[in-house]
Amino acid sequence: MKKWVRYIVLSLVAIILCFLYAHVDKADYIYDNKIDSSEYKVVNINEDSYFSQVFECTNKELDGIAIKILVSNMSDNGKLVYSLQNSDEKIVTQGKVSVSDIENGRINKIKFSKTLKGEAGELYTIYFKTEDLDEGESIGLYYEDQSKQDDGLKINDEKKSGTLILRTITHCFDLETFIVTMGFICYFVIFFKILYRLFA
Repeated sequence: MKKWVRYIVLSLVAIILCFLYAHVDKADYIYDNKIDSSEYKVVNINEDSYFSQVFECTNKELDGIAIKILVSNMSDNGKLVYSLQNSDEKIVTQGKVSVSDIENGRINKIKFSKTLKGEAGELYTIYFKTEDLDEGESIGLYYEDQSKQDDGLKINDEKKSGTLILRTITHCFDLETFIVTMGFICYFVIFFKILYRLFA
C-alpha cells in the first residue's frame, strides 16, 4: 500500500512540475516563416523617419513581440522607440530598447511592462522610431515582400508592400511542451526500471 502511495505522490509531483515548466513564451508569426531569411529586406530608420506595421494577435493576451534588427558601427547611445496602439487607436504600451541591448542581425525579444488583454484576432499597430542617434546612424528592421494586411506596412505614412519580421509573444500554457516533457519523464522512468531489473 505504501508503495502505491509513493508512486501516486511522485506522479502528482511530476505532473505539477511539467505543468509549471510548460508555461512558456509562445511565439506566433505574423509573416511567412517558410521564406528563406536571405530574401528578407531591411528598412533603415533614422531620427527623421518612422515605421509602422498592422498585425493580428491570435491570442486574447499579448506579453511582447520579437523582431529582427540590424545595427552596425553605432555608438551605444541610440535607442529604438516603440509604441503599440489597439484597434481603437489607443496607445496601450510603449517603451525603448537601447542599442547596447540589441543582438545585431538576430530576432530580439521585447517584453512589455504589462500583459495586454483583448480579444483573439484583434488588430494592433506597432510604431517604431529612433532617438539619440549620432549623425548618419540608423537602426534597420527586417521585412519580407509579402503582405498579410491591407495597408499593413508603412514608412513615414507611405504604404509599402511587405510584412515586418515580427512574432507576437504570449506567456501561456503550451500543451505540446507539456506532452513532450511528460514523455521524456516516462521514458527515463521505464528505461531505469529496465536497467534495474537487468542488473539487480
